[in-house]
Amino acid sequence: MGKYKWTSNVRITVRDLAGNILEQTETKNMIVKVGRKMWRDLLRGTITDGKIKYVDLGTDATAVADAQTNLVTGVYRHAITSDAIPADDQYETTCYIAPADYVGWIRELGWFAGVGAVGLGTGIMVARVLWSRNKTNIESVDITRLDSIVEG
Repeated sequence: MGKYKWTSNVRITVRDLAGNILEQTETKNMIVKVGRKMWRDLLRGTITDGKIKYVDLGTDATAVADAQTNLVTGVYRHAITSDAIPADDQYETTCYIAPADYVGWIRELGWFAGVGAVGLGTGIMVARVLWSRNKTNIESVDITRLDSIVEG
């Protein structure tokens, strides 16, 4: 039996009202300890809901740390807009933030899962990433996260 690796990449695309790309960033995000424990507990059967349901936006740029269980300064939550299975070993979630949905600084993003994920900062924070932009009401943001679990 081989070892398995869970990787996660994030692509953030900012568009103007006409759909023109203003910024596109690709980065890796940290799957934090509570997120990895959630997967363990899914395998054990002690929890049954590990679905990523929300992306929270925050305004703090504190470095990402493995022990984090929440954003440092969460200010807005948005439901996952769509999800897909692009390959056998992958899961993709997309969150679309419309121009009027949120206006202000975004410096941290967190993905939240589980049955308790109902309001801002609730549920299990699976991952966190830093990204900085002062979002206006004339731009949208697409946040796409691709998880891969591969042998090796």
